Amino acid sequence: MEGIFIGVLCLSGCLTFSTCLLHQYHFVSDTMNWTEAQSYCREMYTDLATVENTEEMKKLNDTVSAAGHSSEVWIGLYSHIDWKWSDGFNQSGAEYRNWQPPDPNYSAAKELCVGMNKYGKWFDYSCHEQCPFVCYNGTLEDSDFVLGDTSKNWSEAQRHCREHFTDLATVRNDDDSENIKTLIIPDRWAWIGLYRDPQLYWSDGSNYSFSSWYQDVNPLCSRKVVCGVAEKGGNWRLIPCEERKPFVCYSMRGWCFLE
Repeated sequence: MEGIFIGVLCLSGCLTFSTCLLHQYHFVSDTMNWTEAQSYCREMYTDLATVENTEEMKKLNDTVSAAGHSSEVWIGLYSHIDWKWSDGFNQSGAEYRNWQPPDPNYSAAKELCVGMNKYGKWFDYSCHEQCPFVCYNGTLEDSDFVLGDTSKNWSEAQRHCREHFTDLATVRNDDDSENIKTLIIPDRWAWIGLYRDPQLYWSDGSNYSFSSWYQDVNPLCSRKVVCGVAEKGGNWRLIPCEERKPFVCYSMRGWCFLE
């Protein structure tokens, strides 16, 4: 009867759905690594905290503050770090890297493409940045590197290289690096073919849409997986999953209505 009554109210225009919160958050003060925290939340509640909008982010912050905690807590966010070459190269030499520390640092959670400077050092950058780029022509075993004569974002550079040469430069070893260094203008840098997809996920499988990223560096080093923490104030960072932190779980609440 109650369900029928609610349905009649909805049809009559007397009742509307609210935007109330569906996640009830629970702060756990015990320190665990991310995987242990995930297991605990799945056993005791629903899962590690998922945050889908600003209202939920405020609710999570309020839950942590009410417990008297003021530093980082695990939430259900995690990311796979899978660097790939534009041409799909995955054989011997595909793992060659020459990062300039602290890169890759995923600054403001938007640096997914890689540039190289005159000294051969690599940096992760926002793929929308306009800069020169290096293509290669021929095969990897017998290739010539070519500097693009205009500045483009990474996707535009990739398209240009594929239309006029073979692809954006794949750097397999020190010899490749030395050859490319001679092309780059001093005090400038250029796109190479290394990039990655964001691959950001929630522990419970929810779609990743809302974000609240810390607007500074998130060092990734050579890790393959990093996990999310929420800082006081609600900013998110990605850190090694092995660190031990308190955490926030969630359980589901019922639907809410407004008259």
